Amino acid sequence: MLSFIITISLVVIVHEFGHFIVAKIFNVSIEKFSVGFGKVLYKKQFGLTEFSLRLIPLGGFVKFYEESKIKDLNLFKDISLLKRSLIVLAGPLINFIFAFLLLLFLNQGEQFKILPQITAVNSYSISEKLGFKKNDIIISINDKKISSVAEHNKTLIKLANRDLTYNLLRNNEKIVITINSSDRTDLKRKQLNKNSPNGIYFFPSSENSLEIVDVAPGSPSELSGIRKKDRIISVDNNLIYSSSDFVELINSRVNEPLNLKLVRDGALISASVTPNLNSKNNAVIGVRIKQNLENRNKYLYYFKYNSLEVIYKSFYDVIDGIKMVFNSFINIITGNIDWRLLSGPISIAELSSETLSISLIAYLSFLVFLNINIGFLNLLPIPMLDGGQLFFYMIEAALGRPLKEQNMIISQRLGVVILFLLFMLAVYNDVFNLLTS
Repeated sequence: MLSFIITISLVVIVHEFGHFIVAKIFNVSIEKFSVGFGKVLYKKQFGLTEFSLRLIPLGGFVKFYEESKIKDLNLFKDISLLKRSLIVLAGPLINFIFAFLLLLFLNQGEQFKILPQITAVNSYSISEKLGFKKNDIIISINDKKISSVAEHNKTLIKLANRDLTYNLLRNNEKIVITINSSDRTDLKRKQLNKNSPNGIYFFPSSENSLEIVDVAPGSPSELSGIRKKDRIISVDNNLIYSSSDFVELINSRVNEPLNLKLVRDGALISASVTPNLNSKNNAVIGVRIKQNLENRNKYLYYFKYNSLEVIYKSFYDVIDGIKMVFNSFINIITGNIDWRLLSGPISIAELSSETLSISLIAYLSFLVFLNINIGFLNLLPIPMLDGGQLFFYMIEAALGRPLKEQNMIISQRLGVVILFLLFMLAVYNDVFNLLTS
């Protein structure tokens, strides 16, 4: 919970600081700068501006003085339309700038790409039926060159409603396989595994790659004879390629015995273990697991950017991120991506905690993703969002006068309803995914 509050507060502070600093540049008088909504937990007055921290950490606001009750105030409503527009635009824009600055740091030093070489194919997947094989190297999809797993996954989003024609290299021979759009599961909520689009796995996922690194004393696993350094092969005859595979199977069988096949010191052994529920209502068997990385040199390509390349790469990473979020948004609206994949605050809380526990680099990468998403969301032409206010300014510029106050009030109320429905939909997805995971 603490990691979520820190993460969302950081994004909000960055966003509202954009409005604040540009308003200061135009010498506009600011009444309040708030992080959060609802009851004030802490406030401090600096000059004309009250800075506050509030109870509900799901947003924030900058409030300008509306009436000149104090002498020599510069009111927001009295400045030009262009300046008002720039102040409103500054919020989303600084989220993109912050993502760019984070990327400047992340793109320094030694970098790596995961090569698009298939490490396993799920035996129940469409990819298995169509003939994808372990060790196939993906050259291109629909004539777009693929040089990394990240490029592969981004391309699937861009081609959300399309057939996928894969050009593969297999034993120095070129193979062409097409997955029809109707058979794709990569953008459906009930896909086989979030880390295996259409049943295809990439490094570090592979057969016999999941290692047990710790066994909790008194846990079901210890009582079943499972030990550190055991390698997991299968659960109830379902081959395990990744930690997600393992967790999904454990979660699906609470208080039911599972038969695990393991490798210990080169020998194949079996263990029967029954998952129980922990304090978070998740099924567990009392082990910590990790993906084995002993073959990393086969699947990772290491390189470095020079200073100019770091700037260029960081800038285009932000642009590509905005494009990916836009494509995802359009595809959710058109039904090409399952709307149940839309995530909300619970997912953000989980991801902030998970990435922070992995490493600082993983957490900062998540912050990049979150800032690009928040920046894009605020540019949507929905009343109560920055994009909605910019839309009103466009109408004002076209008409030569502001909209009538009554029309503004009606549209803002409509915006509140839309945002509330989107929020509830995202929360519903979060809760549903928790209950069915």
